[in-house]
Amino acid sequence: MNDAIDFAINTVLEHGVGIEITYQRPSFQSCAVVQHNLVIINPNANSKANLSFVILHELGHIVLTHQDLGCVSPAARIKQEHEADAFATKLIWSYSRRLDVSYNSVYDFMSSFGVPSKMFETVVNLMKAQI
Repeated sequence: MNDAIDFAINTVLEHGVGIEITYQRPSFQSCAVVQHNLVIINPNANSKANLSFVILHELGHIVLTHQDLGCVSPAARIKQEHEADAFATKLIWSYSRRLDVSYNSVYDFMSSFGVPSKMFETVVNLMKAQI
């Protein structure tokens, strides 16, 4: 699992984005500060199993140049969150392919990297494209 976290942190840095790790109360959620090209991660707010996903999700907001979620409509907020989830899922899938690890099911892959269940269809499509 630490290798996946290292991959996520290195991916952030390779994109020229800053990353700050802060150990705050669990209620302080990890976030992306798009205007400052910065990802802020609070390991206390996330399980170790999904930390790599969270890091890449926040990177997705920056790479996709999303607007501050407080300044967009609820529909736009949902769309941006889905786009960041898909971005993270695809990067984690690419990382797992480089490891050349086979997964018996979509669920095995998702649980190995903390990919949320709402990304099930995205993972199915990634697996189908591999065949």
